[in-house]
Amino acid sequence: MPTKEMVRAAVQHVACDHTWVSVDDLADELQIPKSTIYGWKTRGLGPTWTRVGKHLRARRTDVDAWLNSLSTT
Repeated sequence: MPTKEMVRAAVQHVACDHTWVSVDDLADELQIPKSTIYGWKTRGLGPTWTRVGKHLRARRTDVDAWLNSLSTT
């Protein structure tokens, strides 16, 4: 059974490299109103959003994957 010290040491070695995007960030990037993004979220469209306190955030990798899925080739 791992001790608390062993778990802490293991967690310190794990790199958590998430870049988070806010609704404002994505609206600015796509040059669309924030209300459009909120509407997509309500309908289950767009990237996966996570509530951090009272703020919505999406992982940059999720946003990029969603945008790539929209492109037609």
